[in-house]
Amino acid sequence: MNRVYENARFQFESQNASAFSYLRAADQLLSNPVSLHMGRDLVIRALDAREKFSGYTPLLRNLVRKAGLFPYLRKEFQDVTISEKAALSIYQTPFSEEIVFHSMQFQVFELLRSGRNVVLSAPTSMGKSAIVDSIIGLGQVRKIVLVVPTIALADETRRRLQERFGENYQIIHHGSQEVTSERVIFVLTQERVNERQDIIDIDFFVIDEFYKLAFQRRANGNIDYENERVIELNIALSKLLKTSRQFYMTGPFINHVTGLANLGLEYTFISSDFNTVALDIEIFDIAPKDTDLKKKALLSISKRCKGQATIIYCKSSGVAGDIARTLAGNGFGTNFDSQHLGWIAREYDPEWDYYVALKHGIGLHFGGLPRALQQYTIDLFNRGEIDVLICTSTIIEGVNTIAKNVIIHDNRDGNFSIDKFTHGNIKGRAGRMGVHYVGKVYCLESIPEDSFNQEVEIPLGVQDDTTPMNLLVGVQPEHLSEYSQSRFDQDENVDEFGIELLKRHSSFSLETFRELYSFVEMLSQESLKSAIFHWLPTSEFLNVLATALTRFTPGALHRVRIKTGSINVIHAKLTSYIYNPVYADYFRAQIVQSKGRLNRGEVNNLSTCINDDLKVVINIFGHTVPKLLSVLEDVVKLYAKRNYIEGKIDYSKLRSIFEHYHLPKGLAGMEEMGIPVQTLQRLNRILSVPEDFDVDKVAQFLRDNRSRWQTMDNVDCAFMERTLYPE
Repeated sequence: MNRVYENARFQFESQNASAFSYLRAADQLLSNPVSLHMGRDLVIRALDAREKFSGYTPLLRNLVRKAGLFPYLRKEFQDVTISEKAALSIYQTPFSEEIVFHSMQFQVFELLRSGRNVVLSAPTSMGKSAIVDSIIGLGQVRKIVLVVPTIALADETRRRLQERFGENYQIIHHGSQEVTSERVIFVLTQERVNERQDIIDIDFFVIDEFYKLAFQRRANGNIDYENERVIELNIALSKLLKTSRQFYMTGPFINHVTGLANLGLEYTFISSDFNTVALDIEIFDIAPKDTDLKKKALLSISKRCKGQATIIYCKSSGVAGDIARTLAGNGFGTNFDSQHLGWIAREYDPEWDYYVALKHGIGLHFGGLPRALQQYTIDLFNRGEIDVLICTSTIIEGVNTIAKNVIIHDNRDGNFSIDKFTHGNIKGRAGRMGVHYVGKVYCLESIPEDSFNQEVEIPLGVQDDTTPMNLLVGVQPEHLSEYSQSRFDQDENVDEFGIELLKRHSSFSLETFRELYSFVEMLSQESLKSAIFHWLPTSEFLNVLATALTRFTPGALHRVRIKTGSINVIHAKLTSYIYNPVYADYFRAQIVQSKGRLNRGEVNNLSTCINDDLKVVINIFGHTVPKLLSVLEDVVKLYAKRNYIEGKIDYSKLRSIFEHYHLPKGLAGMEEMGIPVQTLQRLNRILSVPEDFDVDKVAQFLRDNRSRWQTMDNVDCAFMERTLYPE
């Protein structure tokens, strides 16, 4: 069958190709379950070149139907027959008369509608979200939980669901919101699932990218058992399994799942290769460090892709900036003019890679980039206003793009090699159902060898002596194996700190708890006294916090290039952020400092400094510091109680400053929805948003006061309009 497919592809590319012979080959392949995917591929390619098959439209229509590509039957052919109308009515989605399932979507939907649990592995282009929307569209489920890997994807999902189901369901996506409706859809990361106490009596839950339940095997063969996001996701799975009636898990390129059956769960596992786009893959096999040859290949490919929507994947924001400058310097991209450019130059710097790239019609998308700019860039790309989007691993996290081409510049994510599984996930961003029928993928390096990760082992269901104790602490008691329970009974940390305290901070290992308690025990009298406070800290406590960050979160600091010995640097950043409530002023001060370091030769790239400072605000201040403050507060309270030390201990005000940018919690939540922090702070000075409003009340408050904030800068207003009045 491979030969039939290859011959058809060869004929397809030749000048004197026989359209009939090509379609006959497609029919032959579609008639055999083993070669069905190859036949479907040929049909998709025929749709991409309709002019070649103008004399065989009825035959092509029949093959589209035979391939199960019903969405294309409606889109590509005007005169639908009675039998085709009947088929389309069967495959029509419950939430829209305009959208129909393809055959694999329909199969999965029918399983879910019958009450079955489903674990689906399918390509990116398969259209898994339409199945979720269809289950909701039936109107039979009251409470749904959607677990997504990132806040960016949560916001994208929220927008889609709000538009389709906002009149019938309350959409909860932020910690400030409370359940006020009997019909509710939670759209949350795993951390937020674990934080909420109101996720009970759930009808249906979904875990997107379920392969993230497994601990990752590195290229050297070692398994990373300390990944706190994996631990949090397994704890969330345990919580949801206890309270939910049905589940649906989705992800790409998985051949086998281990662990769920050990939990006594019945489910249907489907590993499908159902694609709605075809891919052409070209491999250049360039050595990873051969930058000159990579540059030459990149420019050659870019010439071929000019004017087409193209994503370039690379390993880091620094490489993304270098690629953008290379393309701009060689005449690629377009002159892009927008009021947003002036805003970006004022709020950040005109020498920043992001600004330089966008000025040349090239988008950058990387972790640390403010969410408003991430969303703005994706909007420009999907609307066709810019052709090139250069991404890091953020593209793997599921943010939807409409790209014809994907160029994989590096086989790494930061300092780690990517495996074949992740490589395939990136390739899956090429092509788009109904838009780009054939995607082009250009791999500058070789394709990684077979990956261990094509089998997902779920730690919750495979408990042994390698399972982290903090994972076991966080899961529901009924999901603990006898062996894990015996580990509990023998672990002295459980007796010393208590199960509830350990469970509240399950992202920290039990060994870290003991070390943190010892850290507090060893504090000087002055330092310990500084830790007994309930509003704003002294400089001495910030020194304690800076030291704790270097001791207990060195990995987080390393990722933003802060050396663990740089306590004075960390102390200075903490102090500056706490006592400079205006984000714009704080960040400009950081840029001034970076320029000074650049002039002194201490650093060699301003953009690297800006990107690192953005990561400090988002990752260190927004995530690492609040988590560490929370556990440190509880440990200090425990130590004070045991040693009869009096004084109120409450770090909530300090945590809020870091988590919420000196803003009310509900207003700060609007940053996730696409309004920059600078805009929100200016807005708060105009309107004084009430402290107790959740994001929904804040949004309505802003709509009610539209005339007052429309006096702001045009770009500030544009960000507001996009968030408050989506199209």
